[in-house]
Amino acid sequence: MKPIAKRPYLPELEITRAFGIMAVVMIHATSAAYARYDHQSAIYPLYVFLNIFSKFAVPVFIFLSGFVLFYNYYDKSFTAKTIIEFYKKRISKIVIPFLLFSVFYYSFTKVASYGFSDIQTSIGYFTSKLFLKDLIIGKTYTHLYFVVIIIQFYVIAPFMLYAVKRFPSLGKHIVWIGLLIQWLFIFKLAPELSLKNRGSYCFTYMFYFTTGAFIGIYYIKLVHWINITKQNRTPRKVLAWVILWTLFIAASLTEVYVYYYLQLHKKLLLSGNQLEFIDELRCVLASILLIQLSIWIYSKWSASIVKVLIHLGASSFAIYLMHPALLYLYRRMDFNSKPIIYHASVAGGFVLALLLPWLIAAISSRHKWHWLVFGPLPAKKKPVTAKSPSHLNTGA
Repeated sequence: MKPIAKRPYLPELEITRAFGIMAVVMIHATSAAYARYDHQSAIYPLYVFLNIFSKFAVPVFIFLSGFVLFYNYYDKSFTAKTIIEFYKKRISKIVIPFLLFSVFYYSFTKVASYGFSDIQTSIGYFTSKLFLKDLIIGKTYTHLYFVVIIIQFYVIAPFMLYAVKRFPSLGKHIVWIGLLIQWLFIFKLAPELSLKNRGSYCFTYMFYFTTGAFIGIYYIKLVHWINITKQNRTPRKVLAWVILWTLFIAASLTEVYVYYYLQLHKKLLLSGNQLEFIDELRCVLASILLIQLSIWIYSKWSASIVKVLIHLGASSFAIYLMHPALLYLYRRMDFNSKPIIYHASVAGGFVLALLLPWLIAAISSRHKWHWLVFGPLPAKKKPVTAKSPSHLNTGA
């Protein structure tokens, strides 16, 4: 039997990751201003916009996880060797860094709150049931819940892959099945089970994962619909994308205004369920539209800028792990003397939390065992012609 050709490397996904990590850092850099800055200030709406608009970040990364897993593994033989290889990679590149940073952040918060007392007390923190509980749900620090969600998806992904390979027609229905599972969990199971940390369960994000999985399975065909060029442009296709971009902008502005109104008047203009539907629409559209934008950037922007964005995207996991600690230390400084200094400090926090972890990741990538701490970091790949990605030159 002729072996199945390996699917081409997709540099546009690294650019999408770059936008995702910038959005993550933006959320955390503006969180204090969003919560505590003078709500009557003329600049306060900007903080609300930057914070709320950027909250597509986690769904985008979950979408990309589904995309990459199904894109890379759908055509592979489903054997015990493949499954072992799959879990071996995930444990070494995701689970080990997660465990190390969980211990680091738990220690970091205890020292910041109580100071260092003695070795016995410090060891006691990590032998308590509270630490184990926080570790399992990703609450040793506020941002680590995302890694727990990704690990959960890695646990169930091989079973999902087996199902769509065993029943190929199932792949065409995976999006609405994922949406149904997400709704059942959010609106039925979570309330009935009185789950306090709904966001720590992968079922809360199943729609984004399965949408990514669907596009990953059929990407070689779908990319010619996603990427609009002079050669394949039609009025129908252009109209479809105008509608999608309009829906995304409208949903984003609606959500921003609802939360701005909530901050001002302590009242929600929409119900929780209505907000959930708007946010699901906005986040899944953001995921798809960022792929389109990334293809355009990869094809049209200068090679030097594209290279920087690809490197940023490939460093995104390390930046995600490191940036909250840097922001915490940065905010220990007093920037409240004058409004202009405060605004500059918010911008400075964003720049610092993005660039310093990126620099640390770049330096660490030169060392063989970097993956133990930071997971996968940028590696030299076989060059792809920047203006003509190979997967965009195949037949539709």
